[in-house]
Amino acid sequence: MEKVKKYLKYIFKTPMLIIFILIVIFYGGPALGKDAEIDEYAVITAIGLDKGEEGVDLSLLTFVPIVTQNFAEQYEVVKASGKTLAEAIEFAGLHLGRLIGLSHVKMVVLNEELFAEDVLSELDYLTRNANLALSTTIISTDAKAFDFLNTVKTFNTSSSIKADNLVEFNENYIYSIESTFETFYKGLYSPTNTELISFISLADENGEGIAIETSTQDSSSGGSQKGENQKNKILNDGEALLCKNGKSIVKFNKEQMKNINLLKGNYSTGAIIIENFSDDIFTNARLTFEIFDNKNNYVVKFDNGIPIVYINSKVFVKLSEVQQEDRLIEENVEIKNISNEAIKALQLKLKEYMKEGIDILRENKADLIDLYSLLYNSHPIEMNRFMERLEDKDDFLNYVVFKVSPQIYSY
Repeated sequence: MEKVKKYLKYIFKTPMLIIFILIVIFYGGPALGKDAEIDEYAVITAIGLDKGEEGVDLSLLTFVPIVTQNFAEQYEVVKASGKTLAEAIEFAGLHLGRLIGLSHVKMVVLNEELFAEDVLSELDYLTRNANLALSTTIISTDAKAFDFLNTVKTFNTSSSIKADNLVEFNENYIYSIESTFETFYKGLYSPTNTELISFISLADENGEGIAIETSTQDSSSGGSQKGENQKNKILNDGEALLCKNGKSIVKFNKEQMKNINLLKGNYSTGAIIIENFSDDIFTNARLTFEIFDNKNNYVVKFDNGIPIVYINSKVFVKLSEVQQEDRLIEENVEIKNISNEAIKALQLKLKEYMKEGIDILRENKADLIDLYSLLYNSHPIEMNRFMERLEDKDDFLNYVVFKVSPQIYSY
């Protein structure tokens, strides 16, 4: 009895302890009786959008919390259709028997048909109403988004190679771009309304890419029906869609993207090949230079009302492979210090690539290096006068003089 009195006396002398006990009494019971959030919300990791007959077809890659002995993550693809994206999401929730939670979405996959029309309403809904993070990856594909997510599902469930690593472009590569909601809207609301979207193919078993056997399923009614087994391959080939105001204009291949990225300078790994090179060391050799870093500096000025852009590019390379007279030499210490002739040949090759990149931008009226803003911020009066003289202001790149100067630094 004395001990109880002692404890009660201690409690009443400690107000914070009384508050803690009251919180446990009032909130602890309801919290213990409440269902887990995973039972109320479906965890969506990827969204797929296809053009529907009356609106949009929605596919959701859903994480299924199932305890397994091999500790593999379990996923299911759920499909729903609606006149609008909001309606399709509501129907998907009915099929799942849970509310749709989109806070874990890392990737949005859109069939390329949507970019041929107006895709802005769907993307606006996802960012404004669904509150998807601006860092969420956007991908366009030639396949149905439903089929694409079924392939992604199999990778995530059964393979050590995660789909995120396969389908998310790494902007460090010379052929690649960063394609997210942030980059999309940055381009959309830029003065030229131009943006790039990563394009990834889904090939059959005879195509290139990384493959895994999948089973076609249709979960549009909340269940799953097993279909025929098929092998699909995800092919990340460095392609990209050029879009203006949210509509696709043209598809760039990886060689075109390489030329564009040499102008942009946003990469740190890649390779440049010089064919039929000869000097004091080599004879008709093929030299492969590995790029370790690239830094571009833009200087702009006006001369007699004409904008001149100086692109000073610093490229850091290492001669990594030599092929000569049917012999292959790799990592030979004797050839690490490349000659002045090799440096000049590499400079000429880079100038050639960058000129091709400029031609691509001019042909498509695509200011993908944000040159308009740079000229306007540096010389607003001259830029205004220059633009007023143009009949087609979107074609201003054709009247800009480019002077490219790549500097090579070897390891």
